[in-house]
Amino acid sequence: MHKFVTLLPLKAFQYKKVKFYSVQIESQDVTEFEDFLNRMEDIPAVEEDLINLIVWIKEIGQKYGAQKKFFRDEGTYADASALPPPGKTMRLKEIEVRGLRLYCLRANEHVVILFNGGLKTSQKAQDCPNVATYFNQANQLTKVIDQLFQQREITWNESFTDIIFDENLQIEL
Repeated sequence: MHKFVTLLPLKAFQYKKVKFYSVQIESQDVTEFEDFLNRMEDIPAVEEDLINLIVWIKEIGQKYGAQKKFFRDEGTYADASALPPPGKTMRLKEIEVRGLRLYCLRANEHVVILFNGGLKTSQKAQDCPNVATYFNQANQLTKVIDQLFQQREITWNESFTDIIFDENLQIEL
């Protein structure tokens, strides 16, 4: 069964150094990132981590840019990245986020597409009952979006600080 997805700017997450986007699956009322926030808000044990993750996104957007070192490499079989980065990087910035994973596509230092995620409870994302679905979906979305860049359905502005695409672009999964 094919699903169609729309790419949308996250208006509250447009910063000087990074523009954040998300995707909305055709049958859903909210973006994948908003779904992540809504689900995690309902888990009291991750409240502080969720706040810190949002602070981290804002820091990247306002101060640092989406440098590769600020994202978690999810391994050989992953196309998508994740937030937060490894704990060592976070501690250097005096922010801590424990088990939360938010999967994303770091398109360059200025554009990040935030997908979905959850509380990771196993060593490998693909083995975790909480995040495996989101991890797999993020990898699939990343592949399709990369193809759309290659096909020039999504392009860069002149300064490579934002993306250009038809607002009616339907991404097929």
